[in-house]
Amino acid sequence: MFALEIKGLKASIGDFKLGPINLAVRDGEIVGLIGPSGCGKTLLLRVASGLHDALTGKIFMGGREVTNEPPHKRNIAFVFQNDALFPHYDTYQNIAFPLQLKKESNIQERVSKKADELNGLREYLEKFPKELPAGIKKLTAIGRETVRIFDMIFMDEPFERLDKKVKTELRAMIKRLLLKIGRSVLIVLNDCEDAMAIASRVYIMNDGKIVSSGNPIDIYNNPPDLFSMELFSPFGINKYEDMIFRPEDVKIAGEGLLASVQHTSPYDSRNALCNIKINDTDCVALIPIEAAKNKELHIKITKSFKVM
Repeated sequence: MFALEIKGLKASIGDFKLGPINLAVRDGEIVGLIGPSGCGKTLLLRVASGLHDALTGKIFMGGREVTNEPPHKRNIAFVFQNDALFPHYDTYQNIAFPLQLKKESNIQERVSKKADELNGLREYLEKFPKELPAGIKKLTAIGRETVRIFDMIFMDEPFERLDKKVKTELRAMIKRLLLKIGRSVLIVLNDCEDAMAIASRVYIMNDGKIVSSGNPIDIYNNPPDLFSMELFSPFGINKYEDMIFRPEDVKIAGEGLLASVQHTSPYDSRNALCNIKINDTDCVALIPIEAAKNKELHIKITKSFKVM
């Protein structure tokens, strides 16, 4: 059974055209939408949730067609990019709001349980949004949407505008929470590292269309095309002669291309990000710290695409 199935979907906003889109999310699956800014990821999420009208195509949730149904009849938990918290409510009130709206029972118990699921949130229950760190605001928004009963979660770029440390911690926490909840998830992402950490499968989008799909780690290890390689390149790409390759695809070799090390910056405890020159061409390489201490290196390039 598919939690979400989209067939031949088209939509537009201004001059931008989306589709046709064909997409499916299985029960319990975490699926990411990834692509450059402006490629239509958020618009697709909004159309699937009923917040924006489709021009053509059909949308099914749990096997039931919902193409023309309003958002509240699709029973979706939607976590917006900007969190959309009520500024005059404290954290407890923000989380409790959907339960109070429907006059449900055991509200205090359910909010308390949700705060425990979202590690560290309990101590912020009496604070207002303006007093919350960015990561806690995001947890509050997630708590508000997931405290009620729902069929599927939509998330729009939950890790945007967070510094690296907060994002890494929040990413691990959200993944644990999503797995514990066990609902299907469609999540918009901009960062390939987020995709590999969160999603079991991704749809790659460009210019309003889906251009590829698959397991994000498989795509990173064996990119099917140049566009996917560039998208799944956290350190950017290099161009040397007729080759395009990633810094992490540079390996130390006993013989091969001769590279001179121009500048070195530690990346982690094992690797360094180095500015190198290959026959007067500037490139970047991610190599072991010990090797980066040398002025010259012999390297090989393990994966590359030819310049067209």
